[in-house]
This record gives sequence, structure tokens and C-alpha cells, in this order.
Amino acid sequence: MEQLSNSGLISRVFYTSANGIPLQSEVNEKKFRLIYLDIGLMQNANKVNPNIILTDNVWQVNEGSLAEQLVGQELLVTENFYENTILYFWEKEDPGSTREVDYVKQINSQIVPIEVKAGKDGHLKSLHAFMKEKKIDLGVTISQAPLAFKDKILNLPFYLIGEIARIINEL
Repeated sequence: MEQLSNSGLISRVFYTSANGIPLQSEVNEKKFRLIYLDIGLMQNANKVNPNIILTDNVWQVNEGSLAEQLVGQELLVTENFYENTILYFWEKEDPGSTREVDYVKQINSQIVPIEVKAGKDGHLKSLHAFMKEKKIDLGVTISQAPLAFKDKILNLPFYLIGEIARIINEL
């Protein structure tokens, strides 16, 4: 896994408790998720025939995972190419349920939780729980819904992922 990571084919998204900055200071390196360099590599790893995707209107049960992959890939490439960019996620296990935020990013001096939704709608229980627990005033969702800012939640459409820092700075 280390060789795949060093070669850039995969990246690890590490768990952080996100109690403050820098996020890396509270990382658990044993707890991580993987994202691939490319969505095509993920599809291949899942044994999805590319001919089916290109020719049929296929509903994939893993479209949420694909959306998370896309966002992770975009978050990685929007950083300075000469820096070793590390992505983070957060989760909290409550009795009977697990709350998780797909990505947690430091933008300037603030911690920004990012929740990814494959469609236009979705529940944001984990995002709200994170914001409440950490006393954070801004959360981000990335989805197919249009650009909007409501109730301390910024919704970015997928095509604006690369502009996340600029948009947050203008709020």
C-alpha cells in the first residue's frame, strides 16, 4: 500500500478528531480510507465493465462512493502541486449509529467539514452533529444542487470544487 501511495495511484484519507488546527496533529494513521488517482481505476477495482457505463443508462449502487472519490481527487489537485496534500475525514460512533463527515479541510484558519452527496438532496445529520460538537460556523456540501448558502451550510455544485477556498473567503 505504501508503494501505491508513493507512486500516486492511491491516496489515504486519514481520520482526525478535528478539535483544532493543525488537523494533522490529531490524526490516527491506523484509521484511513483510500481514494484512487482516477475514477476509472476505482471502477476497474470494482469490476465494472467500461462498455456498460458508456453505452447504457446504468444506475450504480456505488454512486455515493464515486462522488466521494471525485471530490477527493479534486480536493487533492486544487492544492499546490509541490506540497504533500493530506486529506482527512471525521467520524463519531454513537450507540446505534455512526456519524461521519466525508472530508475535513483546513481553509486559512478555520476547520471546514465537507459532506458529499451524489444527488441533489440528502440528510446532513453528520454534518450538523460535527458543526455542533466542534462549534463550527460553516459547513459545506458538495452535490448536484446549485450554489447556495443557507443556515451556515454552503452548497457547492461539483463543478465548483476547485473554487472552494475562494468562495469561503468571500462569505
